[in-house]
This record gives sequence, structure tokens and C-alpha cells, in this order.
Amino acid sequence: MRRYCLIAALIAIASPAAARIDIPPPVSVTPLPPGTETRPVKLAKIVVDLRRGETYGQIQRYMLCVGGEPLIWKGGRIQLDPQDFNEVFKDELDKLGFDVVGMSANLFDERGDNRAEFLVGGTIRSMMVDVCFPYAGIGNALAAKGSATMEVEWQVYNWLDHRIVATATTRTGFRQAKSDMGGVASIVFAAFGENVRALVATGKLQKALVGRPADFRVAHRPNSKYRPLRLVSGGAVATRLSDAVGSTVMILSGDGHGSGVLLGQQGYVLTNQHVVGNAAYVKIRWSDGAEGLGEVVRVDPGRDVALVKCDPRGRPALRLRAAEAGVGTPVFAIGAPLQQRLQNSVTRGIVSAHRVLDGYDYIQSDAAVAPGNSGGPLVDDNGNLIGITVSAMTISSTSMIACRMWNSGNRWRN
Repeated sequence: MRRYCLIAALIAIASPAAARIDIPPPVSVTPLPPGTETRPVKLAKIVVDLRRGETYGQIQRYMLCVGGEPLIWKGGRIQLDPQDFNEVFKDELDKLGFDVVGMSANLFDERGDNRAEFLVGGTIRSMMVDVCFPYAGIGNALAAKGSATMEVEWQVYNWLDHRIVATATTRTGFRQAKSDMGGVASIVFAAFGENVRALVATGKLQKALVGRPADFRVAHRPNSKYRPLRLVSGGAVATRLSDAVGSTVMILSGDGHGSGVLLGQQGYVLTNQHVVGNAAYVKIRWSDGAEGLGEVVRVDPGRDVALVKCDPRGRPALRLRAAEAGVGTPVFAIGAPLQQRLQNSVTRGIVSAHRVLDGYDYIQSDAAVAPGNSGGPLVDDNGNLIGITVSAMTISSTSMIACRMWNSGNRWRN
């Protein structure tokens, strides 16, 4: 029944017949050699971007395929349920040797959908469908034959690094010479399958996916090709919790705000990438209300961290805690929860656990945080920096904080 959900958007209105569709020759694709390791991939999003009222084909009936009722797109830009196309996507890539996350014929498949390291999305920019129901009125009204073409703009997204690693555009289709029970849906999905094969024929999918899968149980090490940033020590250093509050800033970007913390004497403020977004400059507000401009100099979307360069105005920087904060260690979260006027708020908790989630180190704490705390420091009772707030979860009125762990192996992208 799922396949027919797609056809609900395909509304036919009577008018003269449309022209026949030219189908490009089928693409030739070589399967991967047996034993080739590939990183798991999943079809995540399908969008149809046709103009409202656009004619995208016709339906004909009876043995001679006469009449001709145009198919009129009524929806404008619509995001479809990717599961409608997932079976086709998985079947085509499975046959070519890729590891595809999605629907499985194995009812006991426990791997689930969360293995995917890469997500694929497609935007259908154009589509033409020419379908005939030859047995309408005299037999099985659902049996159809015909052809369909579509142009798909593809994006391949690295879920771990939070970036698009490949784009491609394909235009091909499918012709079904004999009647099939699937009707219009089977022809449209077959045309989509040909576009999946055409994507593989570009070679871009192989470049992104061929290789050893990541082990999410082991924390990622920073990429050694990035030049380490040396923080200049010396000068004023926070040695008390109250000093750490003075070294914590509020960052204003767009119509939102977050928090950050001063490191070293060069004026580097550490925060979350999702706090600064795509901004090149952000406003920095210090604990005493003084404001200045900060330049976003480095970001790492995968780790959700960013560095902002600003004038430290002689304020003390936080020291990095040398020893690991073990479970039970008292910790304090500093930031501006919910509202800007709540800047300099401090909450207390303990280190509840150390986690490796999606291949990144996290510290779990029960210190209470809220939106606006993002990027703010988690410190010990001497004001030493342990990590920065990334996200929060509330379960049965109990708040839990997830912090990015700081360690000496971290490097910052140019």
C-alpha cells in the first residue's frame, strides 16, 4: 500500500494527448569486486520540486492506448517519505556490492537504521510519465505499461563530519513494454532505480563509500592533517569558580544566543559550531556586560566545536584540567540558559558517566542546563575546564547534560 501513497499526488485532468517520451540508453555499471568494504549508506530524503500545475505526462487506456489524460502536478515542492523509494535504492545498491541501511527481508536484522555513516538525498527536478492501462474496462484495471524519465539532483552527506561530500545530477528513465500489476507506481520507481544506477556510474558514490566502516564504539581521533593550535599560557588564569564565571561569555549570532569560554591569552573563545552557525563574525558579551566583535576562525561541524578570536580585555583564561574527571567528580556548568538576562548562571552536578556516542567522546552530567548553555564550560571546583556543553536531555523532570570532552589530542581545522 505504501507505493500508492506516491500516486496520491498525481492528479489527472482530461485534455489532448501528450507526446511520447524518449528514454536515454541504460547506463552500464560494474559491481564492486567481491569482498570490497564499504561504509554504510542510507537514503534519507527525496524531494519532488515540480511547479504547481505543471504537466508531467499522460495516462491512456484500452488496447490501443488512446484518449490521453494529462498528469498535472498539484503539490508544488513536496518532501516524500523516503521509504517509498528505499526498497528500490537498497535493491539497486545491494546488487552492486554496497552496504545499504534500510528495509531488510531478514525479520531478525538487529543492525537497524543507525549504522549509516553516509546519507543520500535526491531532488527530482523534472519528471515525465507516459502510461497506458490496456485492460481498462475489460480486465485488470491496474495492469499498466509505459515509460518514465526523471532528472535527479543528488547529495551525499557525511553524517559524522556533518558535511556534503559529493553532488551529482542524473537524467534517465525506464520503459516497460509489457503490462504489470504495479500501475504508474512501478514504472516511476523503476525510473528512479535507473537514476540510482546512473549515480553509481558517476563514480562519486564509490569515492565516498569505499573503505573501512567506522567503529562507533571507539572514539574518533582528530585528523592529523589539521595543524594543531598552540594556546599561549601565562598571564591571568582562573583559579576559582568565580573566576571561571568571568571567563565565560555569551555569544550572539543571528536571532539566537549561546555561551563560550576564554582559552589562552590570544583571545580564543571556545564554543559550539551550532552556536555560531555560518556566521563569519559574532557579538561577544562578557560577564560584566562589556561587548565586542569576535571573528569565527575555525570550525569542526563533526565535533560541533568552533573557535572565535576576540579581544580578551585582560581577563583570566581557563586552564585545561590535566587529569580525567572521573565518575562522581563535582562539576559546574556555566552559561546563559534560556534568556540573555540569565547570563552567568551556574549549576552544580557530578560526572555521571563517560560515553562514546557516534564515535565521539562525551561526558554525561546531571548539572542542569537549557538552550543558551550550548558552548559554555563544564568546570571543576577550581575553575579548570573539563568540557563544553553540547546538548541536554530531560527525563521525568531530571536534566542530563552531554559535554564535549577536552583532551590534548584535539586539533582545530584551518
